Amino acid sequence: MNHLERPHVLWLNLVLLIYFIYFIKSKFYQSRYELTLSTEKKSGSTSITIFIVPYIHTFLKFIVPVLIIIALAGPGYRTEFLPDEKNGIDMMIAMDVSGSMVRSSDFLPRNRLEVSKDLIADFVKRRINDRLGLVLFAGAAYLQSPLTGDMDSLSEIINDIHEGSIVEQGTAIGDAILLSTYRLKKSRAKSRVILLLTDGVSNVGKIDTDTAAEAAKEFKVKIYTIGIGREFGESGLVDVDFEGLEKISKLTGGVFYRATDPDQLEKVLGDIDTLEKTFVTTKPKVVLESKFDIFLIIALFLFSLDLLLRAFVWKFYP
Repeated sequence: MNHLERPHVLWLNLVLLIYFIYFIKSKFYQSRYELTLSTEKKSGSTSITIFIVPYIHTFLKFIVPVLIIIALAGPGYRTEFLPDEKNGIDMMIAMDVSGSMVRSSDFLPRNRLEVSKDLIADFVKRRINDRLGLVLFAGAAYLQSPLTGDMDSLSEIINDIHEGSIVEQGTAIGDAILLSTYRLKKSRAKSRVILLLTDGVSNVGKIDTDTAAEAAKEFKVKIYTIGIGREFGESGLVDVDFEGLEKISKLTGGVFYRATDPDQLEKVLGDIDTLEKTFVTTKPKVVLESKFDIFLIIALFLFSLDLLLRAFVWKFYP
């Protein structure tokens, strides 16, 4: 039992405790009961005298009102149910962990992966009314966490991400989108979203990005894409396919963002957090299951036992 409707009532037991202490001192220093057990045998009679303190009688005299007071306090179980999942948002985070995320120099003194992990973990902790999942991808895409409301556990999984999380080299954006869409297709949430974060161009995988984006659109899944890093690397070649990422977002009703430094990435995640925010109008449902009757039944049983002892046992002893 984890709930009391009227916990202040329990203070009455303090009054009983004080009276109990007074009763012990005044009563049992004055007298004691003498219990005589007599047994008859063929050879004669034997009398055995036992002097006992009537602990049972005293216990019954005080435990019954104690139980009644506990019952009056309204003990029971309190269970809180979150609002229906259809009021929330289901979001899959697809995160690029390819080698370029680690061997980057534009996010110094850290790399793109380390910065992304911290900011995504913080983003996850703010989504208290939603369910989130995680897909990691490089040369292949793998599910790391299905949709869950346990944001602390999901944050721990994100913090454990490292360069060796996926051994296949490359950037399989299409596979990551399709796998994320598959985890969202049976969702009953009012809004289904994929947050795709990458610093590369889709160059491997079984599914091309256009086909994967069409599949997401078919299941009414929006894709927010974030292109991390500068448009041109040290060699002068394009590092991120910004145009392709923007096309994916527009096709599905999402938004494309560019993040060329840690501060900009943090701002982007803050904007997405605002755009895809659940405003739950109904409060969590609270169910109270009262268990006061258990204490009343026990009290009634002990009271009846006390009456029987008074009628048939205690009256024989002074």
